[in-house]
Amino acid sequence: AHQFRPPGPPAMTSGTYARALLEVETLGRQIGGARTDEQTLIARFWEDGMQTSTPSGHWNAIALQEIAGLPLAKQLDILLVLNIAMADAGMAAWDAKYHYRFWRPVTAIQEASVDGNPQTSSDSRWWPYIQSPMFPEYVSGHSAFSSAAATVLSHFLGSHPITIGTESMVGGIKRSFASFDAAAEEAGRSRIYGGIHFQFSNWDGLELGRRVADWTISRLSPIALASAN
Repeated sequence: AHQFRPPGPPAMTSGTYARALLEVETLGRQIGGARTDEQTLIARFWEDGMQTSTPSGHWNAIALQEIAGLPLAKQLDILLVLNIAMADAGMAAWDAKYHYRFWRPVTAIQEASVDGNPQTSSDSRWWPYIQSPMFPEYVSGHSAFSSAAATVLSHFLGSHPITIGTESMVGGIKRSFASFDAAAEEAGRSRIYGGIHFQFSNWDGLELGRRVADWTISRLSPIALASAN
């Protein structure tokens, strides 16, 4: 699982960390802050939390929509590679989470007085818009699952505009994107709007998912297997 381990979060005394903390503090606040109505909708659209099929299920729903007109054998090929890539991305992401054991924004903001960064300050009243999951922050699992899925779907189906629905508790919402990658980028960004991830965890999670998917495609793609035989 450590094969694709990312470099780790920035030092808490760095400017990169301070900027990321201040961003999520502003955009991810439960009440108030600078989050727009559109950003709030994005946070809910991609929430994929309890009582849903979770991020990997959301991406399977997207895939089933996009492959509906293909021969059954081709659909099975795509779903095979898609789900192995997401499973491996999940293992790699959780390896990183428990290797680095980085704190969530809710703890980082409430206890900023101990991070050693002069650009940050504690706010004991700050809470995230979305409830923080009960496992370490770095990297974003949403970002890893989403970029792995987008990479696989782009490989098989190409880059084209898509319109997708939600697997979250928010019903009746559809969003349109220029490509699978654009959808994955919004999914990752949604976690900052929800107040539960830092931007650097989103970036590194997206990169991790892409790397895992490329590796999976190169070894498990039916096209590659057919040419090898």
